[in-house]
Amino acid sequence: MKRITGISFLLFWSILLNGAIRPAGLLRNIRYYNYPEYTRVVLDLSRPIQIKEKVLPGKPFTRMYFDLNQCRLDSSYPSEKSHEIIIENGNLKRIRLGRRGPSTLRVVFDFLHIGRYNHFSLKAPDRIVFDIFQEKQDMELPGTPAETIDGKYSLARQLGLGVHHIVIDPGHGGKDPGTANQRLKIQEKKIALDIAKRLRQLLVHKAGFNVTMTREDDHYLSLEERTAIANSKKGDLFVSIHLNAAPNRKARGVETYFLSFTEDPWATRVAALENAVSTKSIAELKSLIHQIMQNSKLVESKVLAGCIQQRLTESLKKKYGKIVDLGVKKAPFFVLAGSDMPSVLVEASFMSHKEEARRLQSPLYRKQIADGLYQGILDYTHSLGKREPTANQSKTTSPHPSQ
Repeated sequence: MKRITGISFLLFWSILLNGAIRPAGLLRNIRYYNYPEYTRVVLDLSRPIQIKEKVLPGKPFTRMYFDLNQCRLDSSYPSEKSHEIIIENGNLKRIRLGRRGPSTLRVVFDFLHIGRYNHFSLKAPDRIVFDIFQEKQDMELPGTPAETIDGKYSLARQLGLGVHHIVIDPGHGGKDPGTANQRLKIQEKKIALDIAKRLRQLLVHKAGFNVTMTREDDHYLSLEERTAIANSKKGDLFVSIHLNAAPNRKARGVETYFLSFTEDPWATRVAALENAVSTKSIAELKSLIHQIMQNSKLVESKVLAGCIQQRLTESLKKKYGKIVDLGVKKAPFFVLAGSDMPSVLVEASFMSHKEEARRLQSPLYRKQIADGLYQGILDYTHSLGKREPTANQSKTTSPHPSQ
């Protein structure tokens, strides 16, 4: 047996770490959610691939393109005719694919106009998500004071902004049932949808808000599609409704999350559970960190979470005993990372707890949850110094994009 020298050993690891012996990545599909002023494009990949995009202004289209190195089309990708996708409606008008040498795949987007954009990577399955807006920037600016206590105010409060349009996101759906209680034969996706519909009824008919539901029936939505709907509808708030579960069958209570980093083991576990289709790899953390740190709605999300958590526990305690207030927590939920507005995720009770699961079967208990969410949203609106809209101005909009 030949002896491996130190130089040979280092060379081997250098090749390995630089990916020279990695198999080519595969572009499996391109999905898009196209609206007049906002577009989300998702590239489904076989493994993480680093990209660097470029934008070329021009007429009639502004072009965004990037190269996927060490990547080729998957054999399951649609036929050669699909290498140019013509799109009739929305800001995105065309997607084109082409080769740049033997190992590089170029993807080109043709837009009517690109004001600002960002992208982030997700994993399991691997994909890259692009958000493209026609306008140049939000009203919120870097460096603006963001405190909402002790006499300090976020820019939303300084500008006297209110809440008119609320996006409700019933968690899971379709092929993704969420957590379930097999003994009682109940599923998170069905209960979350029922609570969401009750909340919509209150927000629209009692308070006069405009409301969009990300789903109104039992169909599957990816995490990136949920916030694409919220962004396209220019929602003022995003509320994602879920039910909890734990290996410890004694765990019970309600908790509300906003987007941020955490070292809390329980919050980390809940995030991992809800992010089951989108867990990050270490190599891709940079994009998520940027997404969270650039979230200018962070502090308003925290205030919204506090209002909802307080009112939700109060509402349930009015009619039920042993309601445990687990408090407001922070965690890196992907369904919140992609939103362009103050956003929270509510875990309204434990499906794994015997008593709480039985209560969730009751329409009265689900009504109390919806009432608490409603009152919490009202409290948040009032904290901005605003009243809710008048009922005759309200409407419900369809969540489905035109493609």
